[in-house]
Formats: sequence, structure tokens, C-alpha cells
Amino acid sequence: MKKLLSGLVCAGILFSSLCTHNVLANEVNTKSNIVESGGQYEKRGYILELINDVDDPAINPIINDFVELYFDVYPKLLKKYAADPKVTTRKVVLKFDPSYDGVAYADNGMIVVSSNWILNHPDDLGLFTHELTHIVQGYPRYDNETWWITEGIADYTRYVYGPHNGQWSLPDEIRETDHYNSGYRVTARFFLWIKQNKNNKVIDILNEQMQKNTFHINNFKEITGKSVEDLWVEYTNNPKVKTNYKVKP
Repeated sequence: MKKLLSGLVCAGILFSSLCTHNVLANEVNTKSNIVESGGQYEKRGYILELINDVDDPAINPIINDFVELYFDVYPKLLKKYAADPKVTTRKVVLKFDPSYDGVAYADNGMIVVSSNWILNHPDDLGLFTHELTHIVQGYPRYDNETWWITEGIADYTRYVYGPHNGQWSLPDEIRETDHYNSGYRVTARFFLWIKQNKNNKVIDILNEQMQKNTFHINNFKEITGKSVEDLWVEYTNNPKVKTNYKVKP
């Protein structure tokens, strides 16, 4: 979901009872030696603070999955895509909000997930990878000229790191309304095609340019030898890409 925020954009407190809280913590600790204390999870210097306003026990296994995913994916994203991995935050706040009517968004180190959405789509864990990418990106701009790159890269990392449940995927067909700047899955697949056919460093280059605020649409010609418009025409004529989805066990 495109949502303009001051920082970065997209896409009871804690637990309702101490008993539920401890059961969930024990499940997480058993799986991967994550240390939990007072709604804050920690492992190897990475911290996830949880705010859960949902009075529904069905959220508990979902929280467990989100915690596991955070410690699996976020360190990889930070190492690969942060402008300076040494200073990028190692603490993320995750809030499940029953009043939010979207899907999810990231802003200033916090990720808000619609509890209504995730309770109805409990396997949609990849949305967390998308939002974690926004925190790592830290781009100074999110406007009409750049938002599609921000969201396209975030869906590209969702494709790379998953996890996938068989429902979300990069689009197999190009619709008449699609364009290189459609954002999200459409742009992510276009970037994958560029990576496989023109320059396998395209994501790294665009990410760095966005972080340094040096991106210009004409940069695609420097990166690939062709304008983005010409690239899109070539892509639509032969959009084949190789995909490899990381499926959640």
C-alpha cells in the first residue's frame, strides 16, 4: 500500500494476559534461542519490541512466526541494503493494530500491521519482509518520481527472502495498465528482468542512489545502456524471467 509518511512508507498493550505471553515466549525460545523479556525479543544484538492490541488468541501463532522471521531476515536485509550497517537501527517495533484499515506500513523504526488483515491472511508473512526493507532503505525521498522504486525494491526483497505461501508471487502476465513505474510486484519483476538480462547489480545501484538522493530517471541508461522506456518495451516483448521462491516450511 502506498502511504506517504514523514519517515518511510509503504506497505491491552503487549499481551492480554501474562499466561499467554509466557507460552508464546517459551515457544519462540525453544525454536531459536531468542531471549524474551517484557514483550521485547533479542538475539545477537537485534531487538524486536512487540505491541499487541489484539484480544484474540489466534494472533499468538502469527506473532510467533513474525518473531522468527524478523531474526532470520532483518540481519540479512541490513547487511545487504543498509547505507551503513553499523549505524542502521537493530531495534524494530512491531505493532498489531485492530484500528488500522490498510495492510501494513513502516515509519521511523516501527511497523504497523492490520490485525484484521493478518488474522484473515495468516500466511501473508512476506509483508513483514517488505516493511522491514523500508526500514533498511532509509531513503530521503518518497514522492511521485521515486515511490515506485522504493516499493519495487521492497517487493523484490520480498521475492528474494520470502517466505512464500503460494498466494503472493511476481505477476506472470503484463497487463495493459502495467508500466515500469507501477511499483510493487510489477516493478519488482521488471527489476528482476533487468538484473538477469542487463546488469545484475541494478538493485544495489538503485538502492545506493536512492539513499544518496542522486537517483534520476536517466540513470537507467548509465546502468543498462538503455533508457527505462526502451527497457520496458524490450521487457514487454520478452518478459521471461527465472524465479525461485523461498517457500515457508
